[in-house]
Amino acid sequence: MKKNIHHVRKNIAERKRKRVQQNAPPQKPYLPPQDEELHGYPPIVSGYGKKTDPARSKNRTSYLGIQVLLAALLFATVAIGKNTDFALLNGPEEWVTSQMQEDFPFAKVTAWYSERFGEPLQVVQPKENEESGELAMPVNGTVTTPFQNDGKGIILTTENNSKVKAVREGTVVFAGNNEETKKTVILQHEDGSKTIYGYLSSIDVHLYEYVKAQNSLGSVTSEEGPSAEFFFAIEKDEQYLDPVEVIKVDESS
Repeated sequence: MKKNIHHVRKNIAERKRKRVQQNAPPQKPYLPPQDEELHGYPPIVSGYGKKTDPARSKNRTSYLGIQVLLAALLFATVAIGKNTDFALLNGPEEWVTSQMQEDFPFAKVTAWYSERFGEPLQVVQPKENEESGELAMPVNGTVTTPFQNDGKGIILTTENNSKVKAVREGTVVFAGNNEETKKTVILQHEDGSKTIYGYLSSIDVHLYEYVKAQNSLGSVTSEEGPSAEFFFAIEKDEQYLDPVEVIKVDESS
């Protein structure tokens, strides 16, 4: 009889022990004291031991996937538009070109970066051994077609094989062929204005290159005689300005 009572008591105690273990809170993993605690400072609280919400993680992954998909579709649309004549695809291509070449203030960002870090922000390193300073005009020449002719710019006649130099420092936002001005370079300046250099025979700068005043942008040559024509324009606030009124030039022919 005593053995049975002892056995019953042992079973009851065992069941109580298991029930207490089941209801006890989970033990936290032991973390060794940090250096801050050893020196009397409160420990740095981190996200160690936190559980990640699977739904939130899944939503983040889905959102990232959508962004990548949209970027790929935009890239494909622009690429197809470059190689086809579909008018429907011209819109995205023009928008991307505008965002990259017109709307983004490259020159202002470059000036801000230069003020804080001492060196201009640039994608392409400028050529060394170039003179700095202001220049009256991109080339030495005379105005043969005035601004009033088309309301955009002037045409100057200069010596053959003349170097075309930047009037002001700025960032190259266009360097290539233009339907009206052929080989052309467009500089964007800190105040948002632009100077346009056209009818070039060669281009010495690259897109998004930071160019100092008087740096060479290219050259103008002519196979028909000792002189060559050069196009120059100034644009500010989406309006063209007469370079003769902005810069001192020789208007004699």
